[in-house]
Amino acid sequence: MFFSKIFIAAAALVLASALQVQAHTVIQPMLGLGRDAVRNDAFEPADNQLCGNVDIASTFDSSPTIAVKSDHTFQATIRNFNSGVDGSRQIVEAKFDPTGTGNSFQDMKILINGQRSPSDESGSEQVFFQLLGDCKGGANGKKCLVALKAAGGFGNCIVVEQRKGRSGRSVAAVRREPRAEASTHEHDARAIGATVHTTAKRADVGLPPQRRRAVPKFARDHSVDA
Repeated sequence: MFFSKIFIAAAALVLASALQVQAHTVIQPMLGLGRDAVRNDAFEPADNQLCGNVDIASTFDSSPTIAVKSDHTFQATIRNFNSGVDGSRQIVEAKFDPTGTGNSFQDMKILINGQRSPSDESGSEQVFFQLLGDCKGGANGKKCLVALKAAGGFGNCIVVEQRKGRSGRSVAAVRREPRAEASTHEHDARAIGATVHTTAKRADVGLPPQRRRAVPKFARDHSVDA
C-alpha cells in the first residue's frame, strides 16, 4: 500500500512535468541567446528574477537588440510551442529598466497584444510596446533591458536600443493598414479610369458627335478630367 502511494505520487509528478514541458512561450530575441529560441530555452521567471538565471552584466551589451522608434515604441516577436492558454502569446507583465542592470525595472505600456489562447501548436505574432522614458544603459548609453511575461507564466528579457533615423512600421500604421489598402485600391481605380477616359477622348478628336465613342461608366465614375 505504501509503495503504491509512492508510485502514484511519482507518476503524478512525471505527468505534471510533462505537461509543463508543453507549455512554452518565448519572446525574441532573448537576452544572452545569439540564435532563435527553441522550446527548451523557455522558462518561468520569478518575481525577483525577471530574466531568470541569465547573467545580465555579461550578456547585456552582446545580446541582439530591437530598435526603439522616436516615439519610444518598439515591436517584438512572441512565439508559442503549444496551443491554448499554456502557450499564450498575450503579455500580462511588461517592465523596462533604463539602466540595463536589472535593478531598476518600471512599468511600460502594452499597445498591441498577442492572442491569449492561440489555436496553433506553434506560431508567432508581433506585439507592440512603448517605453515611458529614455534608455541609458549599455556601453553606448542607449539601451534598455525589457522583461516580459505571458499569460501562461512564461517570459524572458530582451534588449532594446534607441537609434537615430530608424524607420519602420509604427503602431498607428499597423492599425491603419486595412484602410490604407482600401485607399490604394481606390487610387488605382481612379488612375485606370482616368486613362480609359483620356484615351477615349483623344480617339474622338475631329469626329462628328454621332461617331464618338461612349465612355464606359466605370471610367466616368473614376476619371479625373484635366
